[in-house]
Amino acid sequence: MDGDPATTDGLAARRVQRAVTRAGLHVFEAVYEPHSRLPDHEHASPFFSYVLRGAYAERAGGATRDCRRGAVIFHRDHESHANVVGPRGTASLNVELALDAWRELTDDVSPARRIAGRVLTDDVEWHAFAVWREFHRDDDGSALGMDEAVALLCDAVRDRRARGTFEPHRRLDACAEYLAGRLTGAVRLADVARIAGVHPMHLTRLFRRRFGCSMGEFVRRRRVAWACDQLVSGEGTISSVAARAGFSDHAHFTRTFRRLTGCSPRWYRERVRF
Repeated sequence: MDGDPATTDGLAARRVQRAVTRAGLHVFEAVYEPHSRLPDHEHASPFFSYVLRGAYAERAGGATRDCRRGAVIFHRDHESHANVVGPRGTASLNVELALDAWRELTDDVSPARRIAGRVLTDDVEWHAFAVWREFHRDDDGSALGMDEAVALLCDAVRDRRARGTFEPHRRLDACAEYLAGRLTGAVRLADVARIAGVHPMHLTRLFRRRFGCSMGEFVRRRRVAWACDQLVSGEGTISSVAARAGFSDHAHFTRTFRRLTGCSPRWYRERVRF
């Protein structure tokens, strides 16, 4: 939410939980009290925020952004914005970006397809998750690991833009919405193809081209994202979360969770609920 804890004064409702500076990256994890407000402010360096829990509304240039757990939001330097935190509070990981990395990320991006200010979710979250995971590692490789994770996140955003994911696509977006609403039930390819109005084989190619994965993998990733929401809120045991997310058992859930996030559900829950 904030690019530099030194640039915003008088934020009594904010608590910086942890901050590190490694390999030219300034990174900090912050918690914000429910219903707190951050007046208009700006930051000298471009940065991104990864929402770890809760939600907040961000207002910039007459637009309002709905930023919820799992969202990644990039900000250009000196962008003025204000924040209103939701009723359950929020926490975020905030990472300043070097200017050369920002220029590479936004090179040849027209205003209509800009990255700054866009609320990114889905597959981008797992790359931001990797940055947060490296942030919590204290070993000789953590500086390199975090630098690499940030580079991979930026590359993923550029790839997503190149695939046209930033632009609306009525048929494929309808398919994604249909799948997201049926995470725990059996879904047939023919049913999804009817939503899109195309042949099933053609749909599989179009879907993978737009979202970078198969429909089956899309559903698995959405299930893990839903499970992250439950692990953050503290509702139920890990086994009960796994069952409600549609996984066959605890072991199956843990394997899928670790494949996407690089950590176990227990490790995640212990560190995100600070």
